[in-house]
Amino acid sequence: MSVVETARLKLVPLSARFNDDLFRLFHEPEVADWLFLTGPPAREQLEARTVLHEQIWAERGYGMFAVLERASDRFVARVGAMLTAETGRMEIAWSTVRDAWGKGYAAEAARASVDFTFAHSKLDALDCYLRPDNTASRRVAEKTGFLYQDTRFLYDRPLRYYRIERR
Repeated sequence: MSVVETARLKLVPLSARFNDDLFRLFHEPEVADWLFLTGPPAREQLEARTVLHEQIWAERGYGMFAVLERASDRFVARVGAMLTAETGRMEIAWSTVRDAWGKGYAAEAARASVDFTFAHSKLDALDCYLRPDNTASRRVAEKTGFLYQDTRFLYDRPLRYYRIERR
């Protein structure tokens, strides 16, 4: 299993083991508001997404991680590479539980995920898409090294498009 450790976090490949944690994360009102146009996914939809994440791991050797605090083993986020169906490219995405906002976990985990993805792939770049009003995620993207490119219509809404290239 590909576990990545940072100063404060442990990133573990996302699997069905974390479905309850993901369900709670996606049903936190503030998190759901940032991520979903029509409300958070039902449990069956979430489980289907997890199967896709597991398939990406099996096929590519990288993917979406569950993020745990090293000190407590508590689930605090999900971060990592996922396929953007509309573009056919890999994007790095993150979502953090509400009570972990402002602790720098998203940037720490995103940086580790970007490094892991580049180390385990031949990708030349990774994408990131953010709501224009999500200043916290914009700071995470910029701390991680993503550069703003333009605004695009994706996932049924206008989103700021960021890109990070392999060093």
